[in-house]
Amino acid sequence: MRARIAVPIAIASTALGAGVAACADLFHSTDDIRTACEIDATTAGCQTTEEAGVEAGTDFCGWTGPQARQNAQHACAWLGACETPLGRNAFGSCMFEALLAYDCHANPAHPVRGTTHDLWDCLWQAETCGKVNACVFPQGPQTCGGGPFVVCASLDGGPPNADVRAGCALAGAQASGENCRLWGQTCGGNASVGVCGGNGGDPALACPFDGCDGTRLHWCSDAGTDIGIDCLDNGAQQCRAFPTSANARWVACLPQSDASTCTPDASATCVNGVAISCPAGIVESLDCNGLLSNAGACNPGALSPTFDWTSPCAVVSTTVDGGDAGDAAVADAAACAESCNGTKLNACYRGASFPLDCTQVGLLACRMVSTNQDASVNAACTPP
Repeated sequence: MRARIAVPIAIASTALGAGVAACADLFHSTDDIRTACEIDATTAGCQTTEEAGVEAGTDFCGWTGPQARQNAQHACAWLGACETPLGRNAFGSCMFEALLAYDCHANPAHPVRGTTHDLWDCLWQAETCGKVNACVFPQGPQTCGGGPFVVCASLDGGPPNADVRAGCALAGAQASGENCRLWGQTCGGNASVGVCGGNGGDPALACPFDGCDGTRLHWCSDAGTDIGIDCLDNGAQQCRAFPTSANARWVACLPQSDASTCTPDASATCVNGVAISCPAGIVESLDCNGLLSNAGACNPGALSPTFDWTSPCAVVSTTVDGGDAGDAAVADAAACAESCNGTKLNACYRGASFPLDCTQVGLLACRMVSTNQDASVNAACTPP
């Protein structure tokens, strides 16, 4: 755990001036974690979910696990087919994020909210590339000003799709897009590069501090980029510092939960494939085995990064029977490979395989696709 969390606040205040000074109380007390409205939404003066504009539309929590997975497959296959597997549009990573959104039984403490909910609600119902593009670029389609590059759409002219990374190959062509808000993030960077993270503009690439700025959670990676998220898009829609405001060592998005309180701790245990953690002072659970469809997908230990309640979910290794030679640990992360076989697709994320027959969701043959983001090649279905 990095012990520098309190220091960058002063640095950020100096560097960013009044903008950060207004957020001087980056680390709040953990008292009153659950407000009266969170405990009982019918309390006088509280807004209902519909009045607050949160989760209007489909109630994902009414879906069964199989329904959630079926709709996730549709959303992610169409997203990768129409917008290319740019960034986390790739089928495997998209499936993990989609299941976090759609399967409230697996992810009960951090249901998606607001804009992130709206985007996932749009994608599972989209049945043409035109409709997918309208989900990804809510302010209108993007025309490339140049290329090839991946840059925040708002910096390349056209509609102000501030949260979208636009992938361009040729000037004048329609851009493919990765809407960072699907992951609870925004697009940041400069005129040369756009990344999904916790901040817009240059601070996304030169992360100024770890902490809470309103509902936005900023966290600096070892590479110096802000990999944080906006807590407004999940759970109780609040960002707080822990274990106490006087001894702030990490930040976390508060869960929506009526579970018991606990001593804040940035680690997780595993019980039958379910990760149990308490980063924000309330017991949280996450069904790693269910999300990754693998019996060995939950890993106990420190959350990494400490705000990420999903970090215990990964297939690190399994033990196979080696006969007389003894048991052997096999790294599934290395064994999983992105591949296509006719209409059948296999994608990988966190060491787990995500198979799909493209025809099941109304798409055509699988193809291996490279994007102009990096050298990776991912399996994606072909649009009809």
